[in-house]
Order: sequence, then structure tokens, then C-alpha cells
Amino acid sequence: MKFFNFGFKPWWHKYSSITLASQNVSFSYLVKYSGQVSGSEPLPMLIALHGDGDTVDGFYESLLSDLKVKARIILIKAPILHECGRVWPFSAEQYVEYGGVFGEAVDALTIKYPTINKPVLLGFSGGGAMAYYQAIKCGDSFSYIFPISGLMTKEQLGDGLIKPSANVCAYHGKSDEVVPFSAGKAAVKLLKRKGVNVSFTEFESGHQGIFTDMKATITQAAESKLQSLC
Repeated sequence: MKFFNFGFKPWWHKYSSITLASQNVSFSYLVKYSGQVSGSEPLPMLIALHGDGDTVDGFYESLLSDLKVKARIILIKAPILHECGRVWPFSAEQYVEYGGVFGEAVDALTIKYPTINKPVLLGFSGGGAMAYYQAIKCGDSFSYIFPISGLMTKEQLGDGLIKPSANVCAYHGKSDEVVPFSAGKAAVKLLKRKGVNVSFTEFESGHQGIFTDMKATITQAAESKLQSLC
């Protein structure tokens, strides 16, 4: 039996947290809503993972604040403290520590908040890498997964069970100088070898294209998947 501890701060503190007691791992998160909704009603859920060094507020304002469909948006803060800010796992050891328990946390969040169908997961850069990992290891927790400008290698993935049941829509810029375009293509090939149903969309701009020329395309694709869950 798994035990979850949801921590809630006073009303003036906007973050909540979930602790996986068996692993002693906590994730802090921020809840936002799009569309004209009541916070208590069952809604599609969008799990959003910011890039390394970014914040949940910055990621929301840069990409997700204009969503129009009805959804509950859970913005999860990266769990690892680094000199550049909060970051997602990179080494195989870090994925062992945080990868599987992240899927358990998502399952607990769908119980905590009334959710229609399985969540949509969207991650950028380091968050995109975590999205790739979830697609292979915890795919049965999600309906659709959007890894954007991320990577995933066989070494990072490691061994163990795979659950590749989510549909994956991956995006990567040809001019990306942070996470090479070739790394994104290699991640998609890895997913296909593991039996994941994945599409790959390439675009001309670089790492920040998600916030500029590709913003409308990506957010509209996410909105379409969220609407399909209702």
C-alpha cells in the first residue's frame, strides 16, 4: 500500500506539495485553471514541467496562460536544486530516484483533484526529458505526452519495467543549440524501439521556439488533446 502526504501552506502561500512516504520524495506544485470553470468540478488535467533553471510561474506565463479550453493545470517544480535553479533528473541515478515516483505522484494528484480521463503531460527541455522518461516507464498514467526540446538516452532510461501506453507528440527545433536536434531524433527512435506510439514534429527555430514561432502550434495541439478527453 502506498501512502501519500499532501502538504498545504497557508492561503497566502500558493504552492502545495505531495510527499511519497515510501520514497521520502516530495514534489511542490502550483494549480491553475483555464476556461470558465469551478475548481471543484471534474476536469481534464494538464501536468506541465518547466525547463531546467526556469520557474513554474515563468513557464506558465510564457506558454500556458492563454489556454482557453477547460482544464486543471498542475505546474510541478523540478525536484533537484542546482546552481542554476531547480532542475529535472539527468543521470541514470537521478532517474531511478525521481522517475518512477513521479508517476506515482501524478496518480495521486488525479485522485486528489477530480479528473476526467488520464492527464496530459507537457514538458520542455529538462522537463521534456522527464516527459520522454514517463512515456516509456509510466505511460499508463497518461493519455497524451508532449516532450518538447528534450532528450532521453538508453543509459538514462536504465533497465526495469516499461509501460508505453500513452500517445506521444514530440517537438524539436532544427537550430537547437542547447539540446541538439539529433538528440531529440534519437529519443524518438528509442521510444519507437520500446513500443511507444510517437509522432515527431521538427521546426526551424532553436531551443526557445516553444515560446515564439511554435507557441500557437504547440498550445493548440495540447488544447485539442485536452478537449478530446471530455
